Amino acid sequence: MQAYYLKKIIFFLFFNLTFSQLANSQSDVQLIKRADSLFKIENFSAAELFYEQNLISNPKLSESIYLKLALIKEKKGDFLKSIYFLNKAYEIAPDEKILAKLNEIANLHELKGYELSDFNFLILFYKQYSGFLVALLLILGIYIFVILFIKKYKSSLTPFNQKLFLIIYLLGIGLLLNLPDKYHQGIVNQDGVLLRSEPSSGATIIERVDKGHRLNVLGGNDIWKRVLWNDKFLYLKESDIWLVE
Repeated sequence: MQAYYLKKIIFFLFFNLTFSQLANSQSDVQLIKRADSLFKIENFSAAELFYEQNLISNPKLSESIYLKLALIKEKKGDFLKSIYFLNKAYEIAPDEKILAKLNEIANLHELKGYELSDFNFLILFYKQYSGFLVALLLILGIYIFVILFIKKYKSSLTPFNQKLFLIIYLLGIGLLLNLPDKYHQGIVNQDGVLLRSEPSSGATIIERVDKGHRLNVLGGNDIWKRVLWNDKFLYLKESDIWLVE
């Protein structure tokens, strides 16, 4: 009898959870449709409200919605939010047109961090071809392990250079798989943000930056973020930057 009631409780919870998720999904779709219709007739203020309402419940939107939000913010003269949403769209789907628009706004407001440096080029290459690179490395890894297994099965000697190559391979694939969690780009969200030498309020102030500049964020904690700025690793407070994730 207890097992029967337990099954009913589990079924009830599962049904309610599924129904709630479907209801929320339908609600989000309706919000987007309403916002899109308002955007088409250029009622941008009303469309913005619906888009941002959807953004609260669903932070992971499509690049087209981020592009529409970027356009709305640009029309309102909010260049900071405009470049933030452009970066969000570019994060999802790297595109030359988005990059050109970012560079246009950056040049207009004399912002740094948008130039295609060697580091940013490597990150862009990774974003565009990460799936292919990971798949290639996995295939290569299977091949390596098959060869090593056969050598071990036949009791053959494994040369040192093959072992070294295996170590380098493991480090490389580990870096590729962990890079998205360690690296982000961020937009400084206010003027006069302090960049310090260490993650501490008492650390030396190296530089001050204003809103709109884009920084490469490489790790940190909940309070401080480590950033790469002018070829230096510096620290700023998490509240002073919008991470593009």
